Amino acid sequence: MQKRREPTRGGIARLSVFSLVSVTAVAIAGCGSESSADAAAGMSTRQQAAEQSAETESGATAVAANSVLPAAALSAWEGYARGECRDMGVRFSAVRFAPIQSVDLKQESAANEGAFIVAEFNGDGRPDFVVTTQNWGCAEEADHGKMGPPYDFIISTAAGYQVAYGFNGDIGPEDVKRRGKRDVVEYRRGWNGNCGYIETAVWGWNGTQMDVIERRDDKGKLVDKEGCAVGAQAAARPASFPPIPKGYYAVGTTCARAASAQAASDGPDGLAYFDESALTWFDGGPQIRSFESLGNNRFRVHARSYGNGDDTKGTSTNFVIRVTGASGFVAEAGSTLFDEQVSFMHCPTDTVPKGVRDWFEG
Repeated sequence: MQKRREPTRGGIARLSVFSLVSVTAVAIAGCGSESSADAAAGMSTRQQAAEQSAETESGATAVAANSVLPAAALSAWEGYARGECRDMGVRFSAVRFAPIQSVDLKQESAANEGAFIVAEFNGDGRPDFVVTTQNWGCAEEADHGKMGPPYDFIISTAAGYQVAYGFNGDIGPEDVKRRGKRDVVEYRRGWNGNCGYIETAVWGWNGTQMDVIERRDDKGKLVDKEGCAVGAQAAARPASFPPIPKGYYAVGTTCARAASAQAASDGPDGLAYFDESALTWFDGGPQIRSFESLGNNRFRVHARSYGNGDDTKGTSTNFVIRVTGASGFVAEAGSTLFDEQVSFMHCPTDTVPKGVRDWFEG
């Protein structure tokens, strides 16, 4: 169907930017009726329009002409993928990547086939990528079960490409959204938290890495990783956190045992995740409201536990911790959560296998 052309002053139809530039150039050369100042003004107007249009489109759209994963990005991902295969004790096989638009997503790809989406996550003006494969090209059956294939992020930085695991699931180019001058991924795979249902996890650049920067329930309201509403309650929560790292902790055991292959299979009950919002085991845990310093490296953690999605009131489950070093603490006995003293030792994220992290990250 022929597109309707909008008439402009003087009866010249408004075509594309490129057609209009050609028409203007011919008019200037043939008639000399337009001054150089007028031409410059016209070019400036068109340039501004083009820039405004670019501001509204996704970074994925802006660099959609990329039909091949750059060699440097592919090399960085292969280094990461070889490590994943090595951790599983299997052989790595090179993967052939194609733009996701050219892949039949209804047909499960082979281990040596992958797809990518172009985006711009960290705002440096260079293309980044989301890549999906069947088990990173490892020459064994995929380990993601019914959760979907793994999606990894390849981020362009001044020091070269960085690769990080994102999630297991299914997304398409339509799930890459533009926010300001950066892209985010809206990953919709609902799951239940202690407080309620979480419909969408928004992945984006947090200043140093790709991470979940926002979660929403099925009504579009902001929630935390347990489905608890955020807003006035979250704003009132003190930002201070005890002088220990946020992240994974081995509970009453070593990091190696807490994050073992057996733990990945049965559920890592010897591992917890501790940050300013919650103390979470693989099967749940209390939400944190605030921290209160008691002196002598002791802190009272004001927390609340919720039974299920219908329990909006919850139960107070405050407990006291004593920091024992730069990366450890003990939870003191005498609370609902801890009837005896329990030690916690920080486990850096890169020492916790993906199969164990999946219990926490979904």
